[in-house]
Amino acid sequence: MSSKEKQTALVGWSVHSNDPEILEAARKNRKSAMGCAWVLLILFPLGFLLAGLLVDEMPLNEAFIIGTILGVAMFGINLVRIKDLKKPIWEGVVTSKLQKERREHKRGDDSFRYYTEFTVVLKTEAGKTKRIVERDSRREMYDYLAVGDRVRYYPAFDSFEKYDKSNDSIIYCNVCRMMNPIESERCKRCSNLLFK
Repeated sequence: MSSKEKQTALVGWSVHSNDPEILEAARKNRKSAMGCAWVLLILFPLGFLLAGLLVDEMPLNEAFIIGTILGVAMFGINLVRIKDLKKPIWEGVVTSKLQKERREHKRGDDSFRYYTEFTVVLKTEAGKTKRIVERDSRREMYDYLAVGDRVRYYPAFDSFEKYDKSNDSIIYCNVCRMMNPIESERCKRCSNLLFK
């Protein structure tokens, strides 16, 4: 395949998103999220119950109540996440990129922690505005995406695919988010197909 043919092949949405291997990875992702929800529902009450039995300062009934409340809360959070994994795929265009210095109050003292927030703003085909917000050195999508790029969002993996990858030297795995050389066909971490 010539260099021009390789570049042309990197323009367009990947057919791998519907590959049985990728669909199985999405199913496993949902299954592990559900398993995590059940484990936390059981572990929090159990852990606090043990703390109530072993720690003199924590009454048993309070420990059980706190553990149960936290377990139910974590179960609810995981159910919301699982529901988000089933949302439909959407497409959009990067409209702007913002960089802003922020600060947050540290717990326990009156000091502040300063950090940089990197935001990529997208406009979906439905006209909605979506944002990718990253902090400090975790700015992969901020660096990877450019204003004007068409993207597709995969809720099953909480990941993005660029429409035109022909000028890129890297590609992110949609399953595990590992950065890979654009020449690779499979992710070097999880061995799943790359969306190209």
